[in-house]
Amino acid sequence: MSKVKVLFVVGSLCRAGAERFAYEIDTALNKKKIQTTIFCLELENEISHNWKERYYDKKHLELGTPIVFKDKFLDKKKTFIDRLEGYLYRKLKITKPKKPNSDLVAFLNSFDVIHWMGEYTYIQSIPKNIQNKSLIHIMSARFQDDTIYKSFDFSNHYNFCSPFKKEELLYELNLFKDYNHTFIPLVLKMNNLNNQWKFNHEPIKKIGIFTRLDRYKPLDPFLYAFHLLLDKMPNCELHIYGNGDPKTEGIIGIIERLNIKEKVFFRGHQDNIVETVFKENLSLSWFQGYNNDRPAGYAGIDICTTGLPLLCWDFHPKPNNIVNTIYPHFKNLNEFVNYTLEILNDKEKAIVLSENQFKQTKKDRNIDLYIQVLEQEYLRIYNLC
Repeated sequence: MSKVKVLFVVGSLCRAGAERFAYEIDTALNKKKIQTTIFCLELENEISHNWKERYYDKKHLELGTPIVFKDKFLDKKKTFIDRLEGYLYRKLKITKPKKPNSDLVAFLNSFDVIHWMGEYTYIQSIPKNIQNKSLIHIMSARFQDDTIYKSFDFSNHYNFCSPFKKEELLYELNLFKDYNHTFIPLVLKMNNLNNQWKFNHEPIKKIGIFTRLDRYKPLDPFLYAFHLLLDKMPNCELHIYGNGDPKTEGIIGIIERLNIKEKVFFRGHQDNIVETVFKENLSLSWFQGYNNDRPAGYAGIDICTTGLPLLCWDFHPKPNNIVNTIYPHFKNLNEFVNYTLEILNDKEKAIVLSENQFKQTKKDRNIDLYIQVLEQEYLRIYNLC
């Protein structure tokens, strides 16, 4: 049997979650059975202003995975007919229907499976036969933006994969009439990890948030919680690590109105979260959580592999009403602050939480547990098409 040719479609090749997932998968797939190619939706010589450089391009190339940028499929020249047609559509104030680029269609057709890394990368105008061999990996949640699926035709059949559990799909994909779903959490290669975190006895307690500064990663609950925390424990600092402009995103305005600006530090992107945790001697991490169940992003998983205790603010609108002792989630500011105080001050409780999260992450997030599930899904789609 010839190899199944799989195309990964990524928005960029910078150090973001979907791009991280694509790389983790690329490292683990059985390359005797599966051949991968990357299609990046950026121009080869242009990088998002939020990033100084790409990262995963070199990583994929080291694995022998070729990369194609969208430059290859841009229309180089427009004919007189094209320009006239465009003028008439504008004059009549009619939206011109999108036609898929014939070269792009031919390129996509040369693969057996198209794995779209993020629902936002999916090209809606592709022909039906390419839709049928597409696997759309959901990388966002409706709490971030309730309109993330607005471009989809809800009557079509789709192949999805995501970290959402069966009962969560009833909310996340409630508009879709027909779909197949494969459960795959955010996973990574677990090497010989050991819990190296030590309880911090320093007089200044540093809380870290690893995120990206934009509207899809809300920080307001954490900032309000930190304001309350300072009333009870003034010797705390909040260090926010991640790309983005805090002023542009409105975060500076919030911390000024709360009068906590002197205690909040924006540290920028960190190339290695694990190294930063130990170098900065952090006492605790706050993170986005989902449905009283799990950290909602790779940064949270990386934090748990260090042993640094992690507490989650739950961004699900109606989370499960359970007590999560492994990854504590909160919807009440006072409860969130009080538990934070316990972890910052109670060494025994902090160590127990650290060890439980470390063990659970090693158990649940090992890519070796899920890579065959994904390979089987590739084969299922391949055989159907």
